[in-house]
Amino acid sequence: MVSALKNLADSITHKTALRNHPDAIAFTSIVPVVTKEDCLAHMSNQHIKSIILKNGDTQNRRTNVKAIMTSWWMHKNETIFAELCTQAIELAENNGPHKIEMDTSECWGAVYKEGDFTQTHDHWPNLWSWVYNVESCSECSPLMFKTQHDTFKIPPKEGTMILFPAWILHSVPTHTCKHDRIVVAGNITTSK
Repeated sequence: MVSALKNLADSITHKTALRNHPDAIAFTSIVPVVTKEDCLAHMSNQHIKSIILKNGDTQNRRTNVKAIMTSWWMHKNETIFAELCTQAIELAENNGPHKIEMDTSECWGAVYKEGDFTQTHDHWPNLWSWVYNVESCSECSPLMFKTQHDTFKIPPKEGTMILFPAWILHSVPTHTCKHDRIVVAGNITTSK
């Protein structure tokens, strides 16, 4: 069944979302949005920050992230990013409805400066998406989830990972703090 869904997703263009299908119906659903605190020590966050800043903006704001964004495959070159991906997969395994083999499809870092934001989007056909807060304050722009009837906000908290189903629409409003808001994010898919 998962490969059939993947084939369907692969046949749909990036700009076409299943939620816009003419036969789609809106309904309210409870979905898991899970947080895990204290994923890494404070010194690790400084190390992650230095890696992201050294990597720089390789995406040139061509993605939904209108901020400094690294390459999509930081977990393949940086051990500490791979460790975050492992923690995200463990969190997904502990909170998913079924036991399946999972793997990281992408992992990147982002630095939001004043005025930066992320457009509303999803990460279909991945199973789970996650964000790890490297550097932020309680006034920094939250991670926002948009549903048919409401919008939910989760303010960033340093050292906390937020895991959510990849098909949920999410965004980050314009960052208004004078300091940087730094995150690592990733997507989880089924193992091949």
